[in-house]
Amino acid sequence: MLPPGQTASIITTVANNLQVGISDKLSPLFSSVSAILGSLVIAFAYNWVLTLVTGVGLAFIVVVYGITAPAINGVLSDVMQADIQASSMASEALSSVRMIAACGAENRVLKKFAGLVDEGRRRGKRMASLVGIQQALSKST
Repeated sequence: MLPPGQTASIITTVANNLQVGISDKLSPLFSSVSAILGSLVIAFAYNWVLTLVTGVGLAFIVVVYGITAPAINGVLSDVMQADIQASSMASEALSSVRMIAACGAENRVLKKFAGLVDEGRRRGKRMASLVGIQQALSKST
């Protein structure tokens, strides 16, 4: 049995990821592929050494993304787990707000929720450094 709010949080997160993946990444994908193909055609037309340099740079970028993307996806999964726990906590608190107020447990619930949100932020900071490494290595070529 899933905790309250977990299903809605998963659906929202997956839908947002799909929307961002399709809308924000599709045009840069076409642009990048056409730039790569165009550069290879020009390189072949002028000099095979230029083609070798271009190919090595492209291979380096593919290797960097191949190594860092799984690590980023793993950390993103951890961040999503923390967000699911925080969302579940908020849903439970809202559904039993009268009981929490009657018991005077507002501060305890807020502290627990803040701890879950801080855990998600802490996990997200790990992802920021991985994305920074990925972008620095791929932009250096």
